[in-house]
Amino acid sequence: MKKSTLKKLAVLMTAGLVLSSASFAAEDTSIIGREQVNATLWMQRATEYRIAATQIYRLATERLASTVAAPGSAAVEQQQADAAALASLPTAIVVDLDETVLDNTFYQARRIRAGGDYDEPSWQSWMQEAAATAIPSAVEFLQAAARAGHQIFYVTNRECRALAEYPADPCPARTATLRNLQKLNLPNAADPGALSLRQERPEWSSSNKTVRRAWIAKTHRIVALVGDDLRDFIDRPDFEVRQAELLPLFGTRWFLLPNPIYGSWERGITADACSAGMSPAACASATTQKRYAALEEHPPH
Repeated sequence: MKKSTLKKLAVLMTAGLVLSSASFAAEDTSIIGREQVNATLWMQRATEYRIAATQIYRLATERLASTVAAPGSAAVEQQQADAAALASLPTAIVVDLDETVLDNTFYQARRIRAGGDYDEPSWQSWMQEAAATAIPSAVEFLQAAARAGHQIFYVTNRECRALAEYPADPCPARTATLRNLQKLNLPNAADPGALSLRQERPEWSSSNKTVRRAWIAKTHRIVALVGDDLRDFIDRPDFEVRQAELLPLFGTRWFLLPNPIYGSWERGITADACSAGMSPAACASATTQKRYAALEEHPPH
């Protein structure tokens, strides 16, 4: 065989290997997105999901006249407060936003179709659209709560960060989120003080919402909490220690929406899967491996 022919074959083989490697890398980075298809479809298409959300908000609405109106607080941050001082405060209901009040499965569907996972630039772009719709029955509950005299506070882990496209706005996520809330005719949506974002203040840097609930608790008696993640109510390690004490709050003052797509439960499983300098493909592969390793095939004895 001629040397020129051998060289051509070598070039073709090298190109094939490069393309094959690129293909595998692209395949790896899309694994997580693909595995979220059913969870996203369930939230978008399943009648069962709409019934579950409506059921929770209907229960919360019924509790407005009974448990929620009773003395005391729903917030662990107020459990040691003086009863007389607490009773003198105006009442508040604290709600999470994403997958509690706002439906962002459209964003998730886009990421799945693009073969990608959540990332901050695409999420910031989605927020700027202010196009999220309402979770079933969320608007009706919040309007009923406002009519009953409760101030609504929206406590979200949407992140306040500067964007080059909006140089005059220090927190474009806040501006867009308020616009979205107003589109949905949500109570207190015109009140900037009703919305708090992560990183909006130096002390609000954590995704743990304890500090922000404590901030609200200085001026209001928190009578109900609504969220889709345990951390919308209490930090996970604290709940593990106090489960027996706190479980009765669910369905009375705490109302939890289902979210199979993401949450602190999932991050607990995949923690430390990725390390500094790891490629997106390697990170996606390591994360997927941790998820599969966490599956339980046999019931506990």
